[in-house]
Amino acid sequence: MMWPPDPPSKPPARSRVDAGIRPGPMAMSAWGPRGTTPMHAPPAGWHPEPAPGRASWLDSHRFRMALVAACTLVFLVTWLLPVDFGQHEPMWFPVGLHAAVEVFAIVVAMLVFGISWHAWQAERPSNVIIIACGSLAAGLVDFGHMMSYQGMPDLVTPASPQKSINFWLCARMLGALSVLVVAFRAWRPFASPSARYLWLAATLSIVALVYYMALWQPQAWPVFYVEGSGLTPLKVAIEALVVLVMAVAALRLLRARSENPPFDVDGLLAAALLWILSEMSLTVYENVNDFFSLAGHAFKLLAYLLVYRLVFVVSVRSPYARLASEMARSQSAEMQVEALAFYDGPTGLPNRALLRDRASQVLAAREEDDERAALVLLNVDGFKHVNDSLGHAVGDELLRSLGKRLAAIVAESDTVACLGGDEFAILLREVNNAGEVAALQERILEALSRPLEVAGQDLRITVSMGAAMSPGDGREFATLLQNAGTAQHRAREAGGNGWRFYDAAMNREVSERLAMRNGLRKALERREFELHYQPQVELADGRLVGVEALVRWRHPEQGMVAPLRFIPEAEESGLIVPIGKWILREACRQAAAWRAAGLDVPYVAVNLSAVQFQRGDVVLDVLEALSASGLPPQALELELTESVLLHDAEGVLATVRRLRELGVRLSIDDFGTGYSSLAYLQRFPVDKLKIDQSFVSRLGEGEDGRVIVSTIVQLARSLGLGTLAEGVEDEALARQLAGLGCRFGQGYCFGRPMPADGLAEWVAANPARLPAARTPA
Repeated sequence: MMWPPDPPSKPPARSRVDAGIRPGPMAMSAWGPRGTTPMHAPPAGWHPEPAPGRASWLDSHRFRMALVAACTLVFLVTWLLPVDFGQHEPMWFPVGLHAAVEVFAIVVAMLVFGISWHAWQAERPSNVIIIACGSLAAGLVDFGHMMSYQGMPDLVTPASPQKSINFWLCARMLGALSVLVVAFRAWRPFASPSARYLWLAATLSIVALVYYMALWQPQAWPVFYVEGSGLTPLKVAIEALVVLVMAVAALRLLRARSENPPFDVDGLLAAALLWILSEMSLTVYENVNDFFSLAGHAFKLLAYLLVYRLVFVVSVRSPYARLASEMARSQSAEMQVEALAFYDGPTGLPNRALLRDRASQVLAAREEDDERAALVLLNVDGFKHVNDSLGHAVGDELLRSLGKRLAAIVAESDTVACLGGDEFAILLREVNNAGEVAALQERILEALSRPLEVAGQDLRITVSMGAAMSPGDGREFATLLQNAGTAQHRAREAGGNGWRFYDAAMNREVSERLAMRNGLRKALERREFELHYQPQVELADGRLVGVEALVRWRHPEQGMVAPLRFIPEAEESGLIVPIGKWILREACRQAAAWRAAGLDVPYVAVNLSAVQFQRGDVVLDVLEALSASGLPPQALELELTESVLLHDAEGVLATVRRLRELGVRLSIDDFGTGYSSLAYLQRFPVDKLKIDQSFVSRLGEGEDGRVIVSTIVQLARSLGLGTLAEGVEDEALARQLAGLGCRFGQGYCFGRPMPADGLAEWVAANPARLPAARTPA
C-alpha cells in the first residue's frame, strides 16, 4: 500500500465544474493548463489501493528477512569467532548508552500502546489491543530494568545486575506471551467492547505485581547473576524458555503466511525472530556492559520498531488510505459525468463554459484584492487552408499539438482553453503589468516558430493574438472576451503573426519598454554607459575609505537616463549580465588607474545583481576584471543584495566563498529592506552591512528610527562586521550615526556621484573635515 494522499477533506466551496476532469486526450488541472490530471480527480492510470499491509520497501518481506539475516550474522560471527576482539569488555555498553537505548525502546513501546488503544474501534481486530497491552507491560517493566541497571541511581533499593535481570526477564516473558497469544488467536474483534479494559486492567495488575516483588520482595527471587562468575544456569534456562515461546510463535506465524492472513504476518514474524536473537545474545554475555548485552538490547529495539510499524499500518494508515481511496473513487465518478459538458472534444482543453466559470471566479477575486488578470485570445492564421488541403483529421491533430505547446508555455495556475474551431484563449490569473502579458505572447510566437509535427509531417503556423486586462478593459468575462477579440482582430488586420493590446496606452507602454530593451542592447556597442563614483568615508574623521561605482546611461536622444528606469528592464531581459560585466571591468580599470596616478582610493565597490548569479559566471568575471586591470583583490568590494542570498542559497554560497578566497571584499547592500536573516549572515562570509537610506533618513523622526539603526549596528558588531550608512545628507546626521557606532557613511554630505576625473578634485577640495564623533565602546 502506497502512502496515502493528502488528508481527504471537503473541497472548498466553488463551482462544481471547477473540479473538472477531462474527457479528451489532454485536460487541465482545476486551475492549470498542464494538467493531465484535475485537482480533485485521481491521475490517469490510477487505481484504488490494494489491501492494506503492502507498503514501501520498509514493509517488504525481502527487507525484513534481510534485516533478520544481518542481525543473525552479526550475532553468530561475534559469538563463534575464535579471535577475541574484546567482546566481553565493559567498554561496549556504558550506562549512558544503555539508558538511551532503553528510553528509546520504552518510547516506542508506549507509542505502540497509544496508537493501538486510541485508534481502536469495536469492529477492529482484538489482536491489536493484545499487542498494545503486551507492549505496555514490556515498556513499563523495561523502565524498572533501566533504572536498576548497574550504575543508575537507587530505585527504592540499590541498582544491581540481579535486580536489573529480574525486571528484564519479566518484560521479555510478558512480551513473548503476548506475541504467542496473537499468533494463535483468530484475528477478530472482541465479543464485547469492554473486553479491552479487562485486558488493560490485567496488564497493569501484572506490572504492579512485578514491581512489588522486585522492589519490596527481592529475597523471593532466585539468583540469576553472580559477580565474577556471570549468569547462573537458571537465568540461561529462563532466557531459553523465552526463546522457545517466541520460536513457537514464529512457527505459527510462518504457517500463517500461506493462509492469506488479514494482518502483516511478515512484520510480526520478523519481530519474533529478532526477539529470539535478543534473548540468545543475553544468554552469552559475561558482564552487563559487554558487546552481547549491547546486541541483545539493539535487537530488542528493532523488534519493538517492527511491532510499531505493524500497529501503525493497521490502526492508522490502512483505514486512512481506504477512506482516501473511496473518496477519490466517488469524486472521479461524479466528475466524469460533469466533464463531458465542460471540455472541448478534439483537444481535451476546457471549453467556453468552463473558461467562463473560471474567469468569473478569477475576476471576482482580483477585484476584491485590487489586482489584475488578463485574457489572451489566439487564432491560427490561415487555418481554413489547412482543413481544405490536408483534411479535418489533420486539422484536429494540429489543434491538439498547438494546445499542448501552449500548455507547456503558461504557468501552472493559468488556463488554456479551446473556444471552438481554431480559437484558443489563455486566462492569466494574476499579472502585475502589461509587460508580463506581452512577454507571454512573445514566448508563444517564439515557440510557434518551430514546426509542429502533425500526421508525420512538420507544419509551420503563425497566430494572431489579442490581449485585454482587468479591470481596465473589463470587469466581467463577457466584456474582457469582447475586448480581447477586438485586439486579436487588429493583430490579424496588421498581417498576423503578432499581437495587440486592447488599450492603446498599454501598447505605448509596452512599445516603450521594447524600445528601451533594444536601446540597452545597442548601448554597450555604442559605449553609451559610463560610471560615476560616490565617496565612502569614515564618519569619525571624514577620511576617504572607498568609492561606489554607479552606472549611468547617456542616451544619444533622451540624454541621461535614470538608473531606476533602465536597471529593472536590464535585469528582466538578462542584459544586466553583459552590462554588469562591463561595469566590473571598467571599475577595476579605473581603480587601478587612480592607484597608478598616486590617488589613494582604498577600494572600489561594485553592485552585483541576482541575475548575474543566476545566468552569469561571477567568479570568472571578477578574475578577468582583476587580471586585465592589475588591481589587487583587496581593492575590490562586491555589494550583494539580500535577494541574491535567498535564491539558490547553496550555489550562491559556493560562489561567495570562492570570491572570499580570492581576497575580494563583500558587503550586503540595502540591509534590512529584504528578508534579513541571522542564518544567512552566519553562513555567508561578508565583511560589511550597508544600512539602507530609508532607515537613515528616519533617524531624526523619533526614537524608532534610532532604535532600528542601533540594532543593525549592534548586530553587525556582534558578528564582527562593519557598517556603512547610505543616504547621509548632512553633518548632523553623520555625527548621530557615528554616535550610534556606525563607522562608515555615504551620501550627499560627503559628495554626489561624480565622473572618474572629478574624484581627484574632490579629494583635494574635501580633506577629512568632519569633527571627530565619539563612538561608543
